[in-house]
Amino acid sequence: MPPRSTETTFCSPDGTTLAGTIMTPETRSGTSVVLVHGGGVTRHEAGFFTRLAAGLAEYGISSLRFDLPGHGESDGRQEDLSLAGVLNSISAARAHLVDQTGDAQASLLAASFSGGLAALYAAHRPDDVDRLVLFNPLLDYKNRFVDQKDFWHNEYLTPEAAYDLTAHGFLPHSPSFKLSRALLNEVFWFDARAALADVQAPTLIIHGTKDTFIPVDSSRNAITRLQHEHWLLELEGAQHGFAVHDDPTYADPQSQAYQAEAIVAVQDWLSRA
Repeated sequence: MPPRSTETTFCSPDGTTLAGTIMTPETRSGTSVVLVHGGGVTRHEAGFFTRLAAGLAEYGISSLRFDLPGHGESDGRQEDLSLAGVLNSISAARAHLVDQTGDAQASLLAASFSGGLAALYAAHRPDDVDRLVLFNPLLDYKNRFVDQKDFWHNEYLTPEAAYDLTAHGFLPHSPSFKLSRALLNEVFWFDARAALADVQAPTLIIHGTKDTFIPVDSSRNAITRLQHEHWLLELEGAQHGFAVHDDPTYADPQSQAYQAEAIVAVQDWLSRA
């Protein structure tokens, strides 16, 4: 029998209903993993997470991929999204997966925007995370959302940006990702990179060497901070999301080859005793 895919919903601690998909293999290994997508996309990651879940099921690994608040089919608005809210959503997803599968342990995999938050989660709740996997993780939220934006001056919003934030409830990061007032305040205080030293879970980081959104040097620096078992897999020539340049739907065969290599690495990492 093929793996079973089940649509599911569960609530975050603040009552937001989150939509997800549980993939259950025919023969289970007792290992499960929560898959957390990046900002501005959905739990399927343009098909990559769908293929990843199927690949993990081949190894007996159950998974739950879910839409962050204000994304995909989940409730909430991106205008209200906060870093703390994402952490609570990860916690709720883990609890739901363990409840649905009966597995004693769960691992955590997160991409891009969610990567640093997954590291923070693992650092603060070591008993919750068996193994950790980070795909091209964002580890410096202030740099990404403040230092790299022209609507800040000396760490204060420009008057024009402050007006837009009040008028619209958000500032744009990309066409599909809105930055809330709460998130813009939090980035000054959430230090994911510093938390890496406290991560106890064996950690796999995968990063493309041609990533122009989050340079691979960020992950090269990250592994110098990890104190426990870790591995950095660099995908030579891959852009953000493990793709060739300008391939958002991952239609190019090379993009699919990069992602297939990542899936094999994750299968191996999560299957280790």
